[in-house]
Amino acid sequence: MESIWFKPEFSNEIIQNPNILDQTQNVITDIISGRIEITTLVENMAGVLTNKDVDKRDKGMRFFTKMLKELPQDYLSDIQIKFISKFYEDRLKDNHKIIPTVLEGYLAVIDMKNYNMQNCGEFFTTLFREVPCQSQVRQDRHHIYLIVQKLLDKDVNYIKSLGPDFVYGVISSIEGERDPRNLLFLFNFIPTFLNRVPLGHLTEEMFDVISCYYPIDFHPSPNDPAAVTRQDLAAALIPCMCAVPEFAEHCLVLLVEKLDSTLRVAKIDSLKLLAESCKTFKPESYKPFLKTLWSSIHREITHKTDSDLKMAAHEALSGLVSRLATTVNTDQEFENFVKAIIISIQTALASSSTVSQFSQSSKILLTTANASMESCFLVTKCMVPAIAAYYEFKTSSKLQIASIEFLGDLYDIAKHWNMLKELDEKIDEILQLCLLAVSQTSSDYQIAGFRTMIKMADVLKSNLILPFVEVLTYNVQHSQDSELLKISVEAIHAIARYNPEIIMNLVVKGKCELDNLMEDKTNFQKRLNLLSNLASIDVFTTLIVEEMLKIITDDRDSAPKVVEALNESMSDTTLYTDEKITEIESDHGLTDSVINWLLREIKLGTCEETYNHGFMLISNTISSLPEDKQQIIISKYTNELLDECKTNDMNFLIIESLYLSIHENYYDVVIKDIMTLALRLSLNSEIDTVRMKACVLVGHFLNKADHGQKFDLLYELLKDYLSSCRRDDLSLCPRLIQLYAWITKALVMRSSGQFLFWLEKILVSITSEDYAKEGAEAIRLIVSDFQEYLSRRQHCRITPFYKQRIFQSFSNLTAKLDLLNSEVKEYYLLSWAYILAKTPKSVLNNHPNRVSCLVIDGLEYDNKDLLVVMLDVLCHFVQAKHGVVADSLQTILPRLIKLSTYVKSMDVRIKSLQNLFEIAKGYPTSVLLPYKQDVLLEIAPSLDDKKRLVRNMAVQARTRWFLVGAPGENKDN
Repeated sequence: MESIWFKPEFSNEIIQNPNILDQTQNVITDIISGRIEITTLVENMAGVLTNKDVDKRDKGMRFFTKMLKELPQDYLSDIQIKFISKFYEDRLKDNHKIIPTVLEGYLAVIDMKNYNMQNCGEFFTTLFREVPCQSQVRQDRHHIYLIVQKLLDKDVNYIKSLGPDFVYGVISSIEGERDPRNLLFLFNFIPTFLNRVPLGHLTEEMFDVISCYYPIDFHPSPNDPAAVTRQDLAAALIPCMCAVPEFAEHCLVLLVEKLDSTLRVAKIDSLKLLAESCKTFKPESYKPFLKTLWSSIHREITHKTDSDLKMAAHEALSGLVSRLATTVNTDQEFENFVKAIIISIQTALASSSTVSQFSQSSKILLTTANASMESCFLVTKCMVPAIAAYYEFKTSSKLQIASIEFLGDLYDIAKHWNMLKELDEKIDEILQLCLLAVSQTSSDYQIAGFRTMIKMADVLKSNLILPFVEVLTYNVQHSQDSELLKISVEAIHAIARYNPEIIMNLVVKGKCELDNLMEDKTNFQKRLNLLSNLASIDVFTTLIVEEMLKIITDDRDSAPKVVEALNESMSDTTLYTDEKITEIESDHGLTDSVINWLLREIKLGTCEETYNHGFMLISNTISSLPEDKQQIIISKYTNELLDECKTNDMNFLIIESLYLSIHENYYDVVIKDIMTLALRLSLNSEIDTVRMKACVLVGHFLNKADHGQKFDLLYELLKDYLSSCRRDDLSLCPRLIQLYAWITKALVMRSSGQFLFWLEKILVSITSEDYAKEGAEAIRLIVSDFQEYLSRRQHCRITPFYKQRIFQSFSNLTAKLDLLNSEVKEYYLLSWAYILAKTPKSVLNNHPNRVSCLVIDGLEYDNKDLLVVMLDVLCHFVQAKHGVVADSLQTILPRLIKLSTYVKSMDVRIKSLQNLFEIAKGYPTSVLLPYKQDVLLEIAPSLDDKKRLVRNMAVQARTRWFLVGAPGENKDN
């Protein structure tokens, strides 16, 4: 029987059948099979498409559009598409109720393979004439913008041929848009549009339409689960404002005006706009504004407290100098601008009485020099001799130290721009100042001198090496200052890279030779650190490593110090690459020496702290080796160590250090035995360290095992072992919770959904009076980062957003928790605090009601760790002006006032006062006035706090609250 859509009666069927939209796939089948032409279908639908009742016409259009969207995109011919395009174009003149379906349908037409751009000229004409965009609902406006975007991407040349009428239509469509999602779409699209389509005489009109949003003043609804933020909109708007050079004059006039605004966000956005504009505007565009721009930039850079504002000002200065530098060979404007900066800052430097003032001014010059090769030349040429003279002139030790550090920074920038030749005659002068500084008895002078010398080690001349090395070796032998020792070691290493023979004779074979070192037990460790550091340089490796390994083998008293020195140095990946460690292992058998030493010490019952560095050294060495070399070493020792574990659990720590850093795809039959041993020790060993490291190794195996059979075998082994444990042994519970934590961490980090099973077990412990503390500690462990466990260096699988996943999963698991008693609730909230501290603020923004309840509850407890996190999250919500804070002020303010005098933690006092300050600054006067008097009275004790930071914050908070309701202050939003 022939289907109804083959007949003219199809129109009546569409009108009368409430389920007709479910029939589109059947119609498509007949179209594709060739049984009916789409033009015939439209003719059979004529009755409904031309019906006097607009709702019936709309139903017909919805049926046709749905069918069109479901058709294969490569099915219709260009003639058929032209027919349908014209059909939709005519429908634009219909009732406004029809328009949404027309726009949705035309988007489907555009996506057709055989769509011809010639179809869109008349469509746009009709669209812009018949459909006032801003009179449509949000989704329909979005569809109009999407049509423009898609057609521009299809054929930009044809779109350009549509001329000014098309441009005017686009401008008219976007003018007045207020929806944040649509605006975000437009702001991301407009730069592309402007760069592809010439605006002609409509340039000013387009800029006016865009600039009316600048600067963005927007606060998202607290009930929006995926709100667009002010920051999102502001970041997207800035490139629109300076998308084409033709916007320059209009943009810069507005930018200069907003830089003088009292609104912080207006200033920051304007500075960011200035930096962005330098990518597109021509250098000459800035000429009339340079004096004003420098004045504004300088003012914001010298702002006392706002680091974001200062950073934006530095970026703006860098962009401006870099842009102007492109004209260096055509006019004097660039050179005059940079010289004006230099003169201005020289005056500020000369009058500096504090390091803060000096540093602030010197950073401006560094930003200027770093912006371009040309500005680097001007700044270094002028400032290097000036600062060298400044050092001699200033008697303040702190300012002299700051000046040496500044010279080092200038050298770095000159080296970056390959301009050391221009500095050649001044390099020795800088190094002489460094030598003068390191010859002082003050460690601060020495540290500053060595830092700058390290930067210049590649140009250090031989006549200066000996005096530097004399000071350095003296420091290594005699200094008790840990920071000076560290920098001295770095300095010798830096010199050795460029002058290995001199350091070999003066240091390695001289005052720090190993035989000499062992005679002086007091300074033995310090000089070992230097030599193990130098061992990373090829020339020194064999000599130093062989001597050190000999001590490990032959001298029991000195061995722990040698192992510690090697571990400390070889853990530094900037010194020792994987290739270097592999070379040392292959040539000298490092792990053999260390493992044999550990086995000997464990058998002798030596104190655990003596050989901890040995375990770390093995683990880090194994992590650097390729898989085949890992296998050789591990196979060599595994069976022997398994036997040793039968008599002493401590031997397991060697097994753990060997297996901790295996590659992901490393697997052998013994791992099953190691896993069983680790599970047994994690619950039954009486040694805390062994239990913890056994848990860690279980986690590592579960994290690294390949998906499929290998993982399944280990996971089943885990479940079988735990199911065999005695259920009535309550002493196991804390140990089980620790094991669950490492299992959960390992699984969630590899993005395995099985982590939920173990997380739920931990939640059960948190809600138990007996084990709530252990449960909270397990949560802390799960969300904390450890360099030595489950890290990338140990080849672990780490999915990027696992902490967000913990947040969401814990939130879901705790959504229906019953009321908890006070003691349990404290640990429950502490668990949340550990999670919130590690969750990005952008994620917390999506759950303001849930998080704010936890935060407010957390402020009740006398727990420093809990309070610090909750106050930090609260401050974020206050600054973001979430409505939940305003709704809960009656509860929040008394708790903040009480915590402002919290005696157990200065951090808690400061964060409480900071919240009070931000509330007074950010919320409407009408909301705050009822609380003003109470806050002013109760905050008084903090004004007498002996701690300077607390007192300063209390003064700021009290001042802000005093101004609540004052004329011109804190206006309602």
